[in-house]
Amino acid sequence: MNPYIPLFVIIPFIGFLISLLPSNHQEKIIYRTVFITLLSHFLLLIWVSIQLYFNHNGAIFFEGPALYKANNENFSFHLYMDNQTIIFAGVTDFILILVSTFSKTYLHREKGFKRFFNNMLFFFLGLTIIEFSGNFETLFAGWEIIGIASFLLVAFYKDRYLPTKNAMKLFSVYRVADISLLLGIWLSHHFFKRSINFQELKSLDIIYLGNDHDIYIQAIPFLFLLAALVKSAQYPFSSMLPRAMEGPTTSSAIFYGSLSVHMGVFLLLRTFPLWDDLIVFKGVVIVFGFITSLFATLIARVQSSVKTQIAYSSIAQIGIIFIEVALGFHTLAIFHFAGNAFLRTYQLLVSPAVLSYLIHDQFFHFVKPNNQITDNFWGRLKISIYQLSIKEFNMDTNMYRYMWNPLKWIGRKLRFFQTRNALILCGLYLLAGFYFIFIKKYYAESWLHTFSFIGGLLSLGFIFSAFESRINAKNAWLQIVFSQFLLGQCIALNEQFEIGQLYLFLSGIVFAAILGLIVLNRLEYFGQSVVLNKFHGYSYIRPRLGVAFLIACLGLSGFPITPTFIGEDLILGHLHENQIGLTLLISLILILDGLAIYRIYARLFLGSFEKGYNPTAYRSS
Repeated sequence: MNPYIPLFVIIPFIGFLISLLPSNHQEKIIYRTVFITLLSHFLLLIWVSIQLYFNHNGAIFFEGPALYKANNENFSFHLYMDNQTIIFAGVTDFILILVSTFSKTYLHREKGFKRFFNNMLFFFLGLTIIEFSGNFETLFAGWEIIGIASFLLVAFYKDRYLPTKNAMKLFSVYRVADISLLLGIWLSHHFFKRSINFQELKSLDIIYLGNDHDIYIQAIPFLFLLAALVKSAQYPFSSMLPRAMEGPTTSSAIFYGSLSVHMGVFLLLRTFPLWDDLIVFKGVVIVFGFITSLFATLIARVQSSVKTQIAYSSIAQIGIIFIEVALGFHTLAIFHFAGNAFLRTYQLLVSPAVLSYLIHDQFFHFVKPNNQITDNFWGRLKISIYQLSIKEFNMDTNMYRYMWNPLKWIGRKLRFFQTRNALILCGLYLLAGFYFIFIKKYYAESWLHTFSFIGGLLSLGFIFSAFESRINAKNAWLQIVFSQFLLGQCIALNEQFEIGQLYLFLSGIVFAAILGLIVLNRLEYFGQSVVLNKFHGYSYIRPRLGVAFLIACLGLSGFPITPTFIGEDLILGHLHENQIGLTLLISLILILDGLAIYRIYARLFLGSFEKGYNPTAYRSS
């Protein structure tokens, strides 16, 4: 059965490419392409599952091609299929078939009809890669894809302010999960001394000997837990899920009601052998699951928006699933996932009709609240909990106050990096750094480490400045490019390794940087402002430039379409385990660079476009 496993990834990939060809008004062709892709994938899954059952075969492992291999570095595309994969993939296929059929009529004659189904297949591709991933590297590729697909679908109504703003909120939180997962992969490489696949992980007997490496194997699950908490919107990240409901109701059904929000559960199930013996870690998972379930239940019961109610209800159930996984009830957790996914999909699809009925019922059956409720302690406590639930326990406010506002404050203090003198000094530092790379064997290791750390600080300074910048987009773009070069140079000076890995990392950066500058120059040529002081919405008049700039952003941020994606994983492997400061520095750079990059895209091409002309030629003019 092994030769059939790659088809599960090939089918959605081909379907996505074909769906890009028709124009928006060819709705029947677009829908049939999507439906045939999903149905063929579902039928193949059923057929392979039946064959495995009757042949009494266990899990299937497919060793794909090695995308990069040198010495101890091996970046391979591996696929893996077991009972967990079959159930997750089966639920995914069935729900997507239902939602696509519903969307055919729901989005009929919508301007973004084609764009919606393109994003749906793109999301399907990422989800399939995660579910069939055979190692952490392959899983990370799918993880990145569904993150971008989520960003694009939340900003589906890109001419409105709130969808655009909430798409950036969602991506900013997702970026934390991405880097947390990447650091977990990096630490696992250090502990196992190689890239390990999930087939080996399940049969691995990890023994804690109390040696120096004990701290790393215990840190790995916590990094994966952080990624799972963010992806599944668990406390304290729960407030981002209702904000992600700004997209069409059908996209909310597949993303944040049923499928994408359960990927944190999938990650915990896959990594369970790493923390099976860690009692403290299991306790932490249970605590987060319990707190999330409690808070989300209280919040869901008092919300006025039906989508918000469903979102928090789903979060509460996922918190319970986290507890089931920690307690070892994996079969129950998987079936709980399936039931919750189907229920939330149904609730979201019928929510417009139900909302109309409930508003009518509330109007004719309104009951005035009792004014005497605050006369005793329990009444005042009830009102206090009610107010906290209405405010969603201030999770959104606290995240901005203690997470993003300090970063923006630092960026405002580092505006020197926006000047031309800073770029010139950085260029000179880069030239000196690359010179030292080729002759570093003649210099003391301590001196090179100091020079490397200074380069990392400069890289962070440029990213902070670009993250907060409200001036010319070209300046912010160049700051990000300089930051990426400084990052590569920082790691190259930190340890002796094959220089080709640095070229692999920088090759994608160079291509994306040039493409981005070309697009920005074209915007200025057409007389469009590229100042980052507001959302300009240029995709309304320059859709092709918007697509080209999005590709440039994907390349610059290390998305799995350029060698930079592989290069990031390779160069991180050259950080030493005891370099905690440098690791934290680079982690912050990788988080902020994605935010700064997509912030430029959002402010230039998303939002409401201010037309300087009338669509109709009035006689009075």
